[in-house]
Amino acid sequence: VKIVDSNGTLNTFTKDKDPVEFSAATVNLGLMGLIYSYTIKIEPMFNLKMTDTHPLYTDIFSDPVAGGAKIKAMVLGNDQTELYYWPFNTPFLGASNDHIWVKQWQRSNLTATDNLLKDTFDNALQDLETTLGAKVYDFMAANPKSTPYIVPIMYQAVAGDNSVVLHVPNAIHYQAGIDNMPCLNMEMAFKVDDGFQNVVKAWKYVVDQLYAYAKAGKYPFNLSMEMRFVKSSPMLMSPAYDEDPDAIYCMTEVISVVNTEGFYEFSAMIAKYWMDNFQARPHWAKLWEHVPGIVPYLRQNSSAQYDKFDAVRQKYDPNGMFMTGTFAGVLGH
Repeated sequence: VKIVDSNGTLNTFTKDKDPVEFSAATVNLGLMGLIYSYTIKIEPMFNLKMTDTHPLYTDIFSDPVAGGAKIKAMVLGNDQTELYYWPFNTPFLGASNDHIWVKQWQRSNLTATDNLLKDTFDNALQDLETTLGAKVYDFMAANPKSTPYIVPIMYQAVAGDNSVVLHVPNAIHYQAGIDNMPCLNMEMAFKVDDGFQNVVKAWKYVVDQLYAYAKAGKYPFNLSMEMRFVKSSPMLMSPAYDEDPDAIYCMTEVISVVNTEGFYEFSAMIAKYWMDNFQARPHWAKLWEHVPGIVPYLRQNSSAQYDKFDAVRQKYDPNGMFMTGTFAGVLGH
């Protein structure tokens, strides 16, 4: 990592040279100076088998013990696993009839089916779909009571079991046109317990609150809830920071389209529950500053790692030229 500090000096940070400073520089959030470049280790192209299934929500999230075991088996057995939940995807039948969308990726020696012509056509079609979908969601945001009618239709448009082998970039970036649909997004990370039971509890709380709000005629959550899993990070400002290199973190987010009434209140409530019960930390690039008490909470629970980062930051920006109001409190200023 190369950063121009407040004195105009170009500094190069490497793991071999100084692992602590490298950790700070890698996730520096612009607080150490002007980021000049990152040099990233890559690996040769490989293929992934991407499998989509749509089991019942209750198959996984009705019981923390059984559901946690199912999620753990998927996470440990795949290269990557993601789960999605679209609210009200079975209209007026309740959470017990809703489905979730499970995506699983595994490395494969089979021939990839994607090609340039097919990719171009698929991307153009998805771009059109998301452009039209954005119009529908704009209507829904302006008319909240339409939410349980519209979301199931949108879900059915994309739902369907599928299995395909793709080159890794296309397998990971499987949806084009996402920029066509501006969203409100609150995401947090928390350490997964041994049985993955806290993962089940984290999602169940959101769905329970979703339907409680609906009974009151409120629809603050209308797009999707997503969950993915990563190994812990040694980078001090990472939300998945952990001194245990084998720890697994759950990154989970609640997403609604822009102008959705009540999203900030709803997502703050969800964040508070995740913080109080699972010691969750925010994904910095998503919404988090609206959560009441989050800065004192972060100082109380993670001050050691933030102070360690701040010591490095002050070395390269002693006068706070690059300090921002967003992170001043988090870093104890």
